Amino acid sequence: MTTARRSLCLIHANCQGDPLAALLAAAPQFAERHEIRRYTNYLRERIAPAELSGCGLFLYQHLGEKWDDHASDKLLAMVNPAARVLRLPNMLFTGYWPFWTNKSPMDFGDAFLDRLVSMGLSMAEILHVYLHGDIAAKYDLDAMLRASLDVERDKERGAGGGMEAGGVALPGAIPAVVAPTVDLVEALWKEERLFATINHPHRRLVLHVAEGVLAALGMDPLPPAVRDGFADPYPEFELPIHPQVAAHHGLAFGGPDAAYNIYGRRMTFEDYARRYVDCRMRGIDNFIGYLQLV
Repeated sequence: MTTARRSLCLIHANCQGDPLAALLAAAPQFAERHEIRRYTNYLRERIAPAELSGCGLFLYQHLGEKWDDHASDKLLAMVNPAARVLRLPNMLFTGYWPFWTNKSPMDFGDAFLDRLVSMGLSMAEILHVYLHGDIAAKYDLDAMLRASLDVERDKERGAGGGMEAGGVALPGAIPAVVAPTVDLVEALWKEERLFATINHPHRRLVLHVAEGVLAALGMDPLPPAVRDGFADPYPEFELPIHPQVAAHHGLAFGGPDAAYNIYGRRMTFEDYARRYVDCRMRGIDNFIGYLQLV
């Protein structure tokens, strides 16, 4: 809905929408023109049809048809035809974590560790193979990196024609994102850690997206004080990086003695891997809860 002063901005996104909303709200021109309402897409939070038909700006991460009533095509069909519509990137990068899998029973699933556990090895045997075996001889880490970048770049480019000249989404089309991130990731990922986990970007990427939105709307960049004061948005958990992956790619961080914040405690990669294996062996299905207690 649009008030006499400000129009409604709807953000339909995953957890990346939270820090983005905070940055946009801190941009003077944006805050003067828009009232922000956030809806978390993967939680299937319902957006009232009246909000969709009355909004002046709709920012969204694309969801396919399997999301039913929350699919982007369904929502876009109800958005105010006069609204500006901008597709946000859904940032994801597995270059730091080539063994990440969403097919694991564990949070932050690791396909290599899962396979070792399934072989019935002891804790000592698993950790020896995982930490001291030559993983670059077993896995093509460079190819896995390229695959991650290629998939995300293709997603950001969209498909099917995108938008009409007036900024209206074409039926069935996936427009390009307003602020592509993959080239930036490819340029900087070795010198600067850019993600806390595979889909929790650090400050540089969130700032990049916020600036892209503001530029697309013809607004001034974020004030320097806002940029400087914006911290990494997901400090509570840093997914540890395998030291051999760090060494193979020449990362400026991630060595064997690196310590990571794991829900308020500092752990090395080995500390974390040991807990992952112990959790799997015990059949505990809540790894996040386990990490917070053990």
